[in-house]
Amino acid sequence: MSNVAAPSVPLSPEVARSLQANVWKFYLFRFFVDFQLWLPIWAVYLIEERGLSLTQLTALDAPFWILLIVLEVPTGAIADRWGRKVSLSYGALTNAIAVVVFGIATNFGVLLISYMVWAAAFTLYSGADSAFVYDSLRAVGRERDYPKLWGRARAIQAVGAILGLLIGSLVAHYTTLWIPVVASGGLMGVAWLVSFSFKEPPRFEETDGQQSYLTVVKEAFGVAFGRPSVRYMMLLTAGVMGVGVSMIILQQPFLDSHDMPIWSFGLFLTPGQLLSMVGALITYRVITLLGVSRIIVLMPIVVMITAVGLGAIDYVAAFAFYPLTTTMFAMSFVVISDYLNRRIPSANRATILSIHNMIFSLAVAGMEPLLGWLGDTWGLPLAYRAAAIIVVVLAAPLLALWLRAHRQEQLLGEELLGAPDAEPQPAEPP
Repeated sequence: MSNVAAPSVPLSPEVARSLQANVWKFYLFRFFVDFQLWLPIWAVYLIEERGLSLTQLTALDAPFWILLIVLEVPTGAIADRWGRKVSLSYGALTNAIAVVVFGIATNFGVLLISYMVWAAAFTLYSGADSAFVYDSLRAVGRERDYPKLWGRARAIQAVGAILGLLIGSLVAHYTTLWIPVVASGGLMGVAWLVSFSFKEPPRFEETDGQQSYLTVVKEAFGVAFGRPSVRYMMLLTAGVMGVGVSMIILQQPFLDSHDMPIWSFGLFLTPGQLLSMVGALITYRVITLLGVSRIIVLMPIVVMITAVGLGAIDYVAAFAFYPLTTTMFAMSFVVISDYLNRRIPSANRATILSIHNMIFSLAVAGMEPLLGWLGDTWGLPLAYRAAAIIVVVLAAPLLALWLRAHRQEQLLGEELLGAPDAEPQPAEPP
């Protein structure tokens, strides 16, 4: 793959300022997307308020992830075809509607409908978000700052999540479980309003005229699976993260099984978010210290340690293993996003990132119902042990294949923008 071409037409100062402002506006957008009061209680809400078992809860999640699989690539192509701003805006609006319906649903059918709408909303801004930030930076010649600035975005997400955890658990304790869910729809609506102020970034590799929708999808799959380093990175990280996220979804049932009060859920979940915020902020320095390869190798190891710890210790103290995975994921998201963005063209960026999310959704769609059923039938410790075994079986061959492809790529000098392990050049914050 050839190096990405630089912009041929200089940007006016006004346009350049608008594109740089996209970064802090996106920070605000992501804050409200993640400042959700349902975060600490959604699983307990479904179990206690709507009467679902753990098996039913995870079974309800399965159609959500399946729809993500179906919609990820089409909505990624929408972002590449009609614009990242359009995709982000419609995603936030649709998400706001889905959350409100989720909070007022009184039967399984309405819950399922809200989940379907929620999945559609999620796919509209997954992939489009990092493509929006990367292309905004690239347009003003600051793409090497992406790991640092995307790390800040992840940290701001963590801040929003922490506030949602602490405030949401208190609101649920003093009112009812559905009120924080409905209130979250209003917070998502604020994100939708913020999206109106975005400036659509240019994409410089596009040919004359708009490509057809099917052409965008076909080319994206060709790029994603035609380059071994990209292919194996997507398969490895999506698979391991799928197992890890399926375990994270069991956090609230874990606390509930140990008779922890609702108001304390936010306190249990906050340390992981705090550590993930710190991890996201320092990732660009960790890349310099360890390099991309070592960080990627650490990811399955940390997920396995978390699963083994939770599977071996059936006490509430074992919850301390969870922050290991959330912190590792916060760092990995930055590394993976930068790694993939450096190797894919702007014209296909959102679609290819959506392909990665699609593989992740496929992993969760299979893993989450399995862990839920194991937890209901034989207890959560056995579910965690099964997750540890799956991580080993899945990660070992894919990690070996990716390391070989990554090293061959370095030897051949095919990196788009230089060695991905190199430290990004410092720059003033936007």
